[in-house]
Amino acid sequence: MRATLKRLPFLVRAVRAVRRLYAEVFTQRVFTTIYRENQWDDADSRSGSGSSLVATARLRVALPEILREHGIRTMLDVPCGDFHWMCTVELGGVEYTGADIVPDVIAANQARWAQPGRRFMVLDAARDPIPRADLILCRDLFIHLSFARIHRVLEAFRASGATWLAASTYASRPTNEDVRTGSFREVNLQAPPFHFPAPTLLLPEDELTGPTAKSLGLWRLP
Repeated sequence: MRATLKRLPFLVRAVRAVRRLYAEVFTQRVFTTIYRENQWDDADSRSGSGSSLVATARLRVALPEILREHGIRTMLDVPCGDFHWMCTVELGGVEYTGADIVPDVIAANQARWAQPGRRFMVLDAARDPIPRADLILCRDLFIHLSFARIHRVLEAFRASGATWLAASTYASRPTNEDVRTGSFREVNLQAPPFHFPAPTLLLPEDELTGPTAKSLGLWRLP
């Protein structure tokens, strides 16, 4: 028993390492399970509370103006989730591509929402080539990814030739914590290890203050 107790910290670390490795290798499976089991547990959207109409109220008003002001003609939305809130946004003729790592999500979106100028595709942003777009909208993605995976996604975004990146950021959070892909924590893109410059635009998405206050930041790439 005493020997087992001494080994316990090692066993805990080993289990954590295996779970982290599994999440990095089988990321699509991880997020597909979350979606199928509705693990975000939100009554409004299976993509989670951040995709509810209440949570996106400010963004749904501001996004069309951002698109017009910056001359956006093509937009890649990754992850697009279940398109619950975006379906209410008037994109003003912008060609829209919704991308998500979960095939079930894309199949449902394609069947219900696809039309000329609007398409959906399965995409692992850390591994697959990123379609060229004027603007990449990356909302509520980095909060669920490990540091290593975030860096791979950012490099892929830069390599795509996109002009703008609009991404979720928690600008008042002083530090960032690494997590297993599929977990959650707030991410400040201006804090280490990302060191983004000040955004061209910072749109508060809620009335919260402090480290849990979420905004949509707009940056020019690269």
